[in-house]
Formats: sequence, structure tokens, C-alpha cells
Amino acid sequence: MKDMSNGSNEVWARCGDCGVELKQSDKQCPACGSTKKAYKREASTSIGLVCSTKSVHKRKGIKRPLREMIFNRWKRSGDPRLQNGVREDMVIDRESNQYYHTTRDARTGEITHEEHEKLTEHNKKGAK
Repeated sequence: MKDMSNGSNEVWARCGDCGVELKQSDKQCPACGSTKKAYKREASTSIGLVCSTKSVHKRKGIKRPLREMIFNRWKRSGDPRLQNGVREDMVIDRESNQYYHTTRDARTGEITHEEHEKLTEHNKKGAK
């Protein structure tokens, strides 16, 4: 059923007694003569659920993990232009001395930030 408030002859309600479709111009039901009308409104919304994955590779006798990987993690953004948050992929590979970090707009998938560097260089930036 469509809500048509512009005076058209499309179906906009049903008879409250017999269920026959009524046009906006109908004052009473053409089938049973009833003046009762049943209106129906529908609204829908959707939530998108996306899985994220975190993996930690440890070795016995070594305190810190050798490799940490996070894929498709959602988080809030401090940027007011990114109201839907961001999706983040990160790999910290201590064994290979590599750091990878990519941030994407959660709505469009557009890359907003990307880092690929040696972990030792990344750690120096964080210490400043």
C-alpha cells in the first residue's frame, strides 16, 4: 500500500470490514458500503554486522607475541566527516620487524590512512 496524499486514485487504505482496497476518492467501500478504513504504515531499518578477526602468534618462552593481526575491526573515528566510524587492518610482526596499518571509511571503504614501515621506525615515532 502506498501513502498517497496528493489526491491520486491509487490504493491508500483497505476497508476496515471486508479488506477491499480503497482509493483516496472512495468515501465508502464499493463492496460492502462500510466507512471504516484500515491504514498500514511500514518502516524498516537495517544493521550491518561485519565480523572482525584478531590473531596472536606466541612462542613459548617469549613474553611478547611474535605477530599480532587484526582485520576489519570497527572503531569510532575522531574525524567528524567519518560519522559511521572506520574499519582497521593491522599487522605487527616483531619477527620480521614490520608494521602495517590501514584505516578505511566504514561506509564507503575508501582508505583514509595507510602505513607500511619497519616496526622499529614506527616505535620511534610513538616515543616522541
